Amino acid sequence: MYSIRFIYISIKFLYELLTNFKKTETWAFHFLKELEIKFNGQFDKNVIKKVAKYQTIQLFFVANHFSNLYGRNNNKIEQERNLLFFLMSVLYDNFIDEKQINEDKLDLLFYQPQHTIPSSFNERVYIYLHQSLINQVEEKNSYLTIYEKLHLVQKKSIIQFNEKTTIEEILSITTSKGGLTLLLCRHYLMTPVSNNIDNCWYALGGLIQMTNDLFDTYKDTKEGIYTFANKVKDLKAIYSIYENQIICLKKYIKSLPFSRSKKTAFAIKLSFIASFGLIAIKQISMLHDDNFRLPDFKKVERKKLIIDMEKPISIIKFMFYAYKTGALWK
Repeated sequence: MYSIRFIYISIKFLYELLTNFKKTETWAFHFLKELEIKFNGQFDKNVIKKVAKYQTIQLFFVANHFSNLYGRNNNKIEQERNLLFFLMSVLYDNFIDEKQINEDKLDLLFYQPQHTIPSSFNERVYIYLHQSLINQVEEKNSYLTIYEKLHLVQKKSIIQFNEKTTIEEILSITTSKGGLTLLLCRHYLMTPVSNNIDNCWYALGGLIQMTNDLFDTYKDTKEGIYTFANKVKDLKAIYSIYENQIICLKKYIKSLPFSRSKKTAFAIKLSFIASFGLIAIKQISMLHDDNFRLPDFKKVERKKLIIDMEKPISIIKFMFYAYKTGALWK
């Protein structure tokens, strides 16, 4: 019975999360400190917090679930690669968002790191991370092709600061950026290569990026960044966009070459990600008018857009949406 399976998997996942999350996050802090010593510099405190937190979330909410399909969790090598990637990604984003380097230098760092003369601590570390990961992955050509596509999408995402950018363009960037990011993460695992698995990684990446955009509605609006979450003013359309991405992911899960039991467990575990996004949509839904139109978020106070996941009601909603979304065969 699905309900019993859901409860069992949820309790097991929660136990693993509570017993290992802090330990993995602490390991990440120590690892980053060793890199600071190695390259004689210091990361910004926000970089350290972001990398330690989000690489841990990625491990427990994403990477381990894919490895579970093969009967195990991520090993230490895979965990280290995951951390290196998240640090590289955060440094890369800062290069762009904070205009630390120009586009020509950014291209040089990406395409020819071995010929780039770094002018800062962050650049030295980025070059090391980029080259280290290239040398570690088995499918180098595939990895570099995906990473180049992500590099181009990241640069193109500058149009999200333009109010005239269409929702179609925004969605293309959103799903591509999220999907390509997770396809890179797939290369860090020592698991068999499969187009069916890659389809799941890509669809999940788009869902994660959408979820992040929903949670960051207030911040993105304040910073002048247009996402599907603040660009679309029809609540039903926002829900439809998100629901279609969930449907896409579930379709690919069903096509995986594993037993029905494994696919059911996999879908339940990934439903926790979708649940976050549905909670965010529920929060936004409090603001619609009688015609389901949403207001200008620039005029909405922060507390109406920020979600407190520690509230009991938020936890109840989280489990409800996960239960509803995780049902793969209904």
